[in-house]
Amino acid sequence: MSSFSGEFLKRDVVDNNGELFGHLMDIVIDTRSGEITEILVDVVSEIDISKLPWPTEDGFCHVPAQEISKVGSKIVLRR
Repeated sequence: MSSFSGEFLKRDVVDNNGELFGHLMDIVIDTRSGEITEILVDVVSEIDISKLPWPTEDGFCHVPAQEISKVGSKIVLRR
């Protein structure tokens, strides 16, 4: 893991209403383009991950990069 991604891991991920969605666990980067393709989020236990529009694997939700609205002290999703 690079120090760049290490700065973001465990950061809060919130929905567009500011409600806690989960915590960033990993960043997936396309090795050819260098662009972030998705983030892996450890979703809070209050949310039923089977009802989410994104796939889950090993307990982590794979959120496409297009769903990210803003990255700051928190990662804000578009919905």
